[in-house]
Amino acid sequence: ILEELIENKLDGFIIPLLQGSFQAAQLKLKNSPATITLISRRCTRRLGTRMWRRGANLEGDTANFIETEQLLVFEGFTSSILQVRGSIPLLWEQIVDLSYKPQLRIINHEQTSKVVARHFHDLLQRYGDTVAVDLTDKHGDEGQLSAVFAAEMEKLPNVRYVPFDFHQCCGNSNFDNLQILYHQISEDFEKQGYFLVDAEGEILEEQKGVVRSNCIDCLD
Repeated sequence: ILEELIENKLDGFIIPLLQGSFQAAQLKLKNSPATITLISRRCTRRLGTRMWRRGANLEGDTANFIETEQLLVFEGFTSSILQVRGSIPLLWEQIVDLSYKPQLRIINHEQTSKVVARHFHDLLQRYGDTVAVDLTDKHGDEGQLSAVFAAEMEKLPNVRYVPFDFHQCCGNSNFDNLQILYHQISEDFEKQGYFLVDAEGEILEEQKGVVRSNCIDCLD
């Protein structure tokens, strides 16, 4: 229906809706006013609540996949940088019970490698060069899931996979240790760049890739 409206130039009657979040704040940079905005857009292809919806479907769409954009307006310039996050793109589930951390179950399926490939092919088509940052624990159930993910990523030479045990490295609020992760991906991050436009609307820079991160829940 939407395609028909657009083809007949009736798109003015379409009300765009966003499932996600929006927040803006005013601040000062070098004693000049600036506005920073954070927009998170949730993909509608594999919706569901935490624990009840995990991993990917056979098309490569993952649960809780979110595109987050940070916008900065400063001295007539507007910059933007995108990053994405989503559930580990394997076929897996979590059996919900009364325990604090229900057990994970990896589903053995002949399509697993194709599912992972489809997911990252979609990212490469939409965003360009992709760096996959895996923040899961490297022990227990999460460790097993992470190990399978790492093994599948070895089959994708055009995507860089970076494991980083967030809880091990940054536990007890040791967030300064995030520098360890940044040093690992800094060259990729700088190569990907960001979007920048001036007050006249001229595009000065364009983002050429994206960082895709995941933990287990991918909620924050």
